[in-house]
Amino acid sequence: MTSTTRPYGQITGLETLGLFGAVLTMPFVQALRLLKKPFNEHDRVRTWRRVKADAGFGYAVSVLNAYQIQFVDGSTTKVYEKWAPTVGVKPDIEKIDEGANLLWATPRKRKRVLVYLHGGGYVLPAPPFSIGFWKHVTDNLNKKDEDTSLVIVEYGLYPKVEFPVPLKQMIATVKHLFSAGYKPEDILLVGDSAGAGLIVQLFAHILHPVPGVPEFSIPSPLAGTVLISPFVAMDVTSPSFTSNAHSDIFSVDFFVHLRDLVKPTIPESLLHYVEPVKAPREWFKGIDKLVSRVYITSGDSEVLRDDIKQFSEEIHAFHKDATWVNIPNGTHNEPYGTLVAGEPEVGEWPTKVTDWIAAASR
Repeated sequence: MTSTTRPYGQITGLETLGLFGAVLTMPFVQALRLLKKPFNEHDRVRTWRRVKADAGFGYAVSVLNAYQIQFVDGSTTKVYEKWAPTVGVKPDIEKIDEGANLLWATPRKRKRVLVYLHGGGYVLPAPPFSIGFWKHVTDNLNKKDEDTSLVIVEYGLYPKVEFPVPLKQMIATVKHLFSAGYKPEDILLVGDSAGAGLIVQLFAHILHPVPGVPEFSIPSPLAGTVLISPFVAMDVTSPSFTSNAHSDIFSVDFFVHLRDLVKPTIPESLLHYVEPVKAPREWFKGIDKLVSRVYITSGDSEVLRDDIKQFSEEIHAFHKDATWVNIPNGTHNEPYGTLVAGEPEVGEWPTKVTDWIAAASR
């Protein structure tokens, strides 16, 4: 995969043919994976739907580049507008400062708000299954009388923007929610992969302002944050990049492809904001004053596992209410697995996350 810069979602004629080729060959790849299921230690514990979905996703990111996926998926707004009618949500898009959009998945201004930051390596838009996961969590919270709204942040993606624009948009989001009447203790920041990394960037900026970005502070701690498979490392040197190279849904080559698009745009002196495992010691000292509770997940079979473990230990050193859960046999963004696969039941993870969030209000 090459890493040439061109407009968002622009593909060549050859890459267009590649899309058709991927669509035509994917069913054969999935069928072969299903035939091997009984003999694969990783797959045999999963349902056939999950194995089929993992095979399809893994094949897609092994043969397509970021621009092809951008071409197919479009923007996060486009994904949201297609997803909303399928769950009875009327699209509600709010433009805010710094060019960000807030995509509301519930009525606005309930007592609390879940603010969702999607992953995609700062390159790809939100997938519908991750939005669906957080809608399940929000609906569960409201069944518990938690009176919670859900908003998806559409932040700028490469090559339309570069660091630190997404961070500025993250700051603009929190400021906007403050001005809308939300208190810090009513705001929960939730995200996966690069979205989780963007949440970490916000905390790092409050503690150590990024040069050229306006300083920002919060009057009291936010209610909590959930970081699913946070994108905390860009190098592929930790042992899990080797040991889990063939078990993760997210291939090492595709990880490197996304990294090679984004990393050259970040000044070397600021890389640790995007790659916090390389931050100085005590970088997160004071994070307990910014957020009341922290919940971090990783998959035991994902390539980022060891880096997430290191990051979680560094957070825990300065926050007594930080929890890290390493999910057995889990891959990247494992809590979304049942929704990726289209399982008839959403599984345990929406309930687990709901219960953790609800405990923050007790």
